[in-house]
Amino acid sequence: MGSNSPVYDSIVTKEATIGRNFNVAGRTGRPAYFFANVDAKMGGWFNASKSQLHFGSAGTGEVTGLASAFNAELYLPNKTMTGGSYSVYEGNLNFQASTIVVSNAAIPCGFMTFNLGGTQAKIDTWEESASACLFNISGATAANDEFFDTQGGATHSASIRCIIGGTAYWLMLAADPGA
Repeated sequence: MGSNSPVYDSIVTKEATIGRNFNVAGRTGRPAYFFANVDAKMGGWFNASKSQLHFGSAGTGEVTGLASAFNAELYLPNKTMTGGSYSVYEGNLNFQASTIVVSNAAIPCGFMTFNLGGTQAKIDTWEESASACLFNISGATAANDEFFDTQGGATHSASIRCIIGGTAYWLMLAADPGA
């Protein structure tokens, strides 16, 4: 934007497609970038960007397939990959020179936060449902020593802390049973 370009507090549009073709080796970049420099204490919530999908309150909205508020897809190279690291999601938690994290489970600091919301009676019904889950992985086939291993041959060798409702719990991990 030039110095004479207008600045708006908000822009409303029906659809925006942002993209760029990259065809020069060694370049880095990002077609879309959202940022917020914050030099004051914000309120109860603040996001650099938000994606929301709302099926309405009339009871008529739904989907016949998969619905998600945010969809991230990574198409891997159509060849034998010889380098690099590929991930659908990258989360960076960056500490600055004077960052001090408070050691209090009621004030969590982590890579992800999940919040259930809405009518508590509906949440209770969901939690009791066989379809309630932390995540859903499709397309994996169970086999010994593979990504999805149902053999359970390893013993607990490590754990990762997660906080649920302000209480710390531990996800048990097992070392590679083939190692």
